[in-house]
Amino acid sequence: MKRTLTALALALALPFGAQAADLSYSYIEGGWQKFDIDGGTNSDGWVANGSAALGENFHIYGGYGQSELDNTSIDADTWRLGVGWNTGISDNSDLVVRANYVEASVDIPVLGDVKSDGYEAEVGVRSAFGDRFETYAAAGYIDIESGSGDFYGKLGGQYKFTPAFGIVAQATLADGGNEYFVGPRLSF
Repeated sequence: MKRTLTALALALALPFGAQAADLSYSYIEGGWQKFDIDGGTNSDGWVANGSAALGENFHIYGGYGQSELDNTSIDADTWRLGVGWNTGISDNSDLVVRANYVEASVDIPVLGDVKSDGYEAEVGVRSAFGDRFETYAAAGYIDIESGSGDFYGKLGGQYKFTPAFGIVAQATLADGGNEYFVGPRLSF
C-alpha cells in the first residue's frame, strides 16, 4: 500500500516538473487597447507590454498604455508591474499565477492629474496548440483605491507567424467594464 501511494504521488507530481515547451515568458508586444467602462464611458489608445523569464518557473512583467476618453480631451495613463509563477501541467500547458501593482492616472483639464493605484491578481492556464497557436484563460481580481474591487475573466490567444513573431488578441471582461487588446508580439 505504501509503495502504491508513493508511486501515485510521483505520477501526479511529474506533470508539474517542466514548463510547456512552446510557451515563451520573454516577449515584448505593443498595440491598440480599448476600454468599455460601465456607464457609457469608452476610451482607446496604445499600449506596450513586456515580460522576462527569470529561470524556468518565474517571470516579471509590466506594461504602459495611454488612451483618450471618447468625445473628450481627457487622457488616461495606465501602468502595471508584477511577478508571475508558471509550471507545466501537461506537455503543452502551463498553470500561471500572477500578481501586480497597477496605477491609473487621468488628466482632467479642470482638475489636473487624478491618480489611483491598487493591485491585481490572477490564476490561469496558458496552452500551445502546435507550432502556431496558443491560448490563455484566467480568472482574476483587481482592486484600485478609487473604486470597489472587481472580479474578471480574461481570454486571449496568439497566432505565431514564426517562432519569434506573432499577433496577440485579448479580452478582459468584468462587471465594471471590459478591456480589449490586439497587437504584434516578439518572443525571445
